[in-house]
Amino acid sequence: MDLLLDIDNIDYKKTALNVQDFLDHKLPHILRLANESPASLKSPVISDMPVSHGNGENHNEEKLIKYIAAKEMINGVARAFKSCSKTSFQILKGKYIDGLQDWQVEQLMYCSHATYFKLRSRAYNEFADCFELQKGCRDLHVYDRMVKSY
Repeated sequence: MDLLLDIDNIDYKKTALNVQDFLDHKLPHILRLANESPASLKSPVISDMPVSHGNGENHNEEKLIKYIAAKEMINGVARAFKSCSKTSFQILKGKYIDGLQDWQVEQLMYCSHATYFKLRSRAYNEFADCFELQKGCRDLHVYDRMVKSY
């Protein structure tokens, strides 16, 4: 695996859209599965709860596994948020923890509309970088099919 080749092939616009889709549409569902609110994204929780990898015959066991996976992903989101730069964290916190609209976050940051959306795109890409390294979390980057060589 060539890390630099992977980095060179990231489509940053599509990655930002993919992260936005994940945070806007999938994360609320994951929060519901774990019986959590967006406030739980403020800080990750260490859980001593055991993870069972059963063969799927027990319905309650499947529910427990889904619940634990959702909790693990929520912790991954929280850790990824905290690993982002201060500006990116401020944007992500405003939108996904505090529940603010883009225009409200833009006003809190005292920046122009165009600047805010550039910063938001950067925040989404930073989140993708940090999220893929968290336990139980997948890579949200979108890669170009064209391979660049030097």
